[in-house]
Order: sequence, then C-alpha cells, then structure tokens
Amino acid sequence: MSSTTKSYLTQLALRAVSALPLRANHMLGSLFGRTVHLFPNRQSKYIDRNLSLCFPTMSDRDRAEMVRENMRETGKNLSELSAFWYWPEARIRTLVVEEVNRSALDQAIAAKSGVIVAAPHSGAWELIGMRLTCDHPMHFLYRPNKKSHLNDLILSARERFGGKCHAITARGLSALVRALKKGEMIGILPDQEPNEAHGVFAPFYGVPAYTMTFLSALARRTGAPVIFAVMERLPSAAGYRLHYIEADGQIAHEDPTIACTALNQCVEKCVDIAPAQYMWNYRRFRKTPDNRYNPYS
Repeated sequence: MSSTTKSYLTQLALRAVSALPLRANHMLGSLFGRTVHLFPNRQSKYIDRNLSLCFPTMSDRDRAEMVRENMRETGKNLSELSAFWYWPEARIRTLVVEEVNRSALDQAIAAKSGVIVAAPHSGAWELIGMRLTCDHPMHFLYRPNKKSHLNDLILSARERFGGKCHAITARGLSALVRALKKGEMIGILPDQEPNEAHGVFAPFYGVPAYTMTFLSALARRTGAPVIFAVMERLPSAAGYRLHYIEADGQIAHEDPTIACTALNQCVEKCVDIAPAQYMWNYRRFRKTPDNRYNPYS
C-alpha cells in the first residue's frame, strides 16, 4: 500500500471518529484499550515493568489494576486525537474547563524572556500545545514519526492555530533559541529519551533514566522560565483540567546531573496529578548506566 493511500485511509478514519461527541470518543478509546489488554501484548508488558520499577512497594493486585486502567487511558489518548486534530478552534477552547495555577504561566509570559513549556507524556498532552496556540505564538520541537505517511498530518494539525514545528536538528534547535530571544513560547516533551551524547542519567522515581540535557541548557542559556504543564483528562468526558507547575530553580544548574535530577522531579509532580494517565508503556529505562541490562527483555 502506497504512502498516499495510507495517509488517505488514516485521515478518513480520524475524520469519522472526530464526528463523535467526546463521551462516545472516550468510550471507543476505552473499549479499544480494554480489548487490547485482554490479549498478550508488549504495551501491557512495558506498563507492568515500568510500574514495578517506579513503585516497588505496590502490590501485585494494585499494579495489575493500574495496568488495566492505564491501557484504557492509552486508548482514550489515541481516540481523542481525532477531536484535537479536526475540531474547530472554538470547540478546542471549550474542552479545557479549568486551569490550575494559570498565574504561573501569565507571569512567565509577562516577563518577556520567552517561556519554555515542558509537557510530559501525561494525560491529553497533545491538547496542551493546541490550546495554548489559540492565544499565543508557540514553537514545538518534534521527532519525525517513523510512519512517514503520518508526518504531514501531525504537523498540519499542530500548526493549524499558529504553532510552528521544528524537527530535532541543529537548525530546529537554533530556531527555538531565536524564538525565546523574541519572547515567544516553545514546547518540549521533557521525558523523551535523547540521542546519544545529549543526555545524562538522573533518577526518575528512584530509577536511573537517560534524561535530556537540552531543556536545562536552553533555560540556562536564554534565562527563559520553565513551566511544566499537564492536561488532566476528567472522568465521564467532563473535559480537561490544565495544570501549570513552576520548575525547580535547579533545572538550569550548570551541572547536568543536578539539572536533570530537578527536571525529573518536576516530571514526577506532573505524573502524580493523574498517575494512570501517564504514558507508562514508554520504555523509559531501556538505556542503563552499565549499558548491559535491558529491563524490557
């Protein structure tokens, strides 16, 4: 099947799902997640392994229930993309029914030093940038999708309200620096595993995790404040609650290990808002300090 055909069929499916109201959309996503969990699959295995590493005192029963709940939330995370990518701006605005600690973002914007919005893979993280670009110019750092037929679709969706996406290249990184110097906002996924030589090991829930140094270096170089953001998915499709968390001052420390430790502590605060909504199927610990042990094998 050609890339063009795949892109057409993908868009057709997404548009069909986008016609559903949010409650039906989430029911569909939850059903998908529950169905996948009924059969042996790698995603459930990765979730279980990450939970056992990060919460070693959690009972087997509680962990099994968390895996099931996380699979349901993962399904919602997939199904709701159709709404985020196709619903009009007015409808996107109404999805966010509450903003917690919004003053932190407003004060950062008012300082006119640029703002680094760090949004971990928790809750409806895709909605954060789309909602913020409704009000402010924003630049995003992204890693091109391995499925090439999705790249154009993802980029057009993320840029449709005024956002600007930059690939993880030297040119893209320079564009983010320029945006901050102009006082604009940028968005980064702080829990994404960096490439070799662009990270250090720092604890994440007590487990060594290979963590990006770029965000901390960018904050140190530009003086831009860092605000963490979490889009909590509310029960019964009641909308979303957007949380803002001011970063620990150590996040811009010259010592990369100290800085990345502060970064991961902020990510933990984000996860703790709605633990079952974090992307626990991400192989966060596949790189290890001794480079020999793979916890997912």
